[in-house]
Amino acid sequence: MVNNVSELSKDTRKELEGWTLISPDQQKARSEYNKKSRKQHKEKEFVFMKKDFLSQTKEGLNLGEVGLLLFLARYMEHGKDGKLVNKTQRITVSEVGKLIGKKPTAVRKALNELEKRSLLFRVKEGRSVYVELSQDIFTCGSLNGEKVETVKVFKVKLAEVAKKLSLNELGLFMLMLENMHWKTHILCDNPEELTVNKLILWKRKDLCETTGLGRNFVNSTLKKLREVRAIAEVKTVNEGIVLHPNIVSRQRVTPTWDEIVDAIDNGLTKENFKK
Repeated sequence: MVNNVSELSKDTRKELEGWTLISPDQQKARSEYNKKSRKQHKEKEFVFMKKDFLSQTKEGLNLGEVGLLLFLARYMEHGKDGKLVNKTQRITVSEVGKLIGKKPTAVRKALNELEKRSLLFRVKEGRSVYVELSQDIFTCGSLNGEKVETVKVFKVKLAEVAKKLSLNELGLFMLMLENMHWKTHILCDNPEELTVNKLILWKRKDLCETTGLGRNFVNSTLKKLREVRAIAEVKTVNEGIVLHPNIVSRQRVTPTWDEIVDAIDNGLTKENFKK
């Protein structure tokens, strides 16, 4: 192995004129940099939602407030401590109203409630008041070794879905993430269960009972979520609710839809539904 240009013969150095020679240490440094760059690029594509913190903070929030949190999460800037950016510009309080199509009074009420719970913050800089999300519930970037159960929410698909849903409907979708099984993406009582055939699956009535929401609202929301491909059905357990991997994932490597279907088909039957 050649570690220095001076080790090459005169003729070899002449042949290599115009080339850039890289030492083994430089090669290693470049490789590590490229790996880090690829990791950061992937992290820019999604936000981590921390399941445990959602469980602790959802009580007392209405669906619209929960939905607003998820709506704003798609604007999180990678590695910027909760800053929200739309088309290179930080998001102000007044712009939140424009984005969600609500009057200033309604926006202020929702922001007040979320800020009271330290789920978001209003930051005054000069004449502008910006909105930032707490990283206790969402992180866009590295978790820095934090040991928490998370759901990755993909920002591009979230933006597409959010345009077609109300904040209440978006709020229900966010609540569903709490009970999404880590491997099969199906809603169940035991989302951390390692053995698929031990899952206790939910039907729509179980989602209604757990959230306290009316059947008509839940049914209409699930219908819209299917239309935008945020959820889907699997024939083996066609009464189950499966969240699509194009919008969420709980695995390091996001599974394909076919892999999810295979996991369900090979591990679940209608006997797994909650009695």
